Amino acid sequence: MSRYFFYGTKLSEFEQMMMLVPNFKPRRKGVIVIGSTQILNEDISNQFADKTYKQLLESNFSKFNNRKLDQRLQKMMGGWEENCFLTPSHRHRFLRYYRETFSNQSCAALYLLSADEILWYRAYGHILTDEISVKNIPLQGISTDGYALYQTAKTITTGKKHIYINEIADDKLIGDFAFRAIIVGILIARYGHEILNFGQEKKSLCIK
Repeated sequence: MSRYFFYGTKLSEFEQMMMLVPNFKPRRKGVIVIGSTQILNEDISNQFADKTYKQLLESNFSKFNNRKLDQRLQKMMGGWEENCFLTPSHRHRFLRYYRETFSNQSCAALYLLSADEILWYRAYGHILTDEISVKNIPLQGISTDGYALYQTAKTITTGKKHIYINEIADDKLIGDFAFRAIIVGILIARYGHEILNFGQEKKSLCIK
């Protein structure tokens, strides 16, 4: 049984909006993270072969011309350890549920949802054979960072506006761990799961 009284009706989205995580207020200005599914499905997996992470970030995010975003990216790169996963638990959760049938979008969503432990407990039951039912994930009890991760996954999988660049760039709204996960998630959506092995040639691969 749904926890929403108006589930399946025209009022369902309004009811869900009233139950959003406190202090995460939608902002109507800024640039959407992912413009369309056409961009996500673009076959560009070989274009990062001779690039560094810094070059990838510059080529993908410099077009937004957002000073705060640039500062956060520089800070993130300063502590980069050539590991896309936030923690060993994050890596374990992702690899346990990753499927070769996943699209770039589903792979990115899995990465984002598995980054936060509480969000993951809400999400893993909605992972299907070849997709993730992001819209049906219950959100009660998740943190502001978890909500940001969820909204990014939802943006990537639906192609609709749920989170904006100026929200991601705000370090008072989204913590450093969640920010890093969001940035890597966007790269996965664009380049595919191969991005998780980037810079890992001399180490054990994340995904073979």
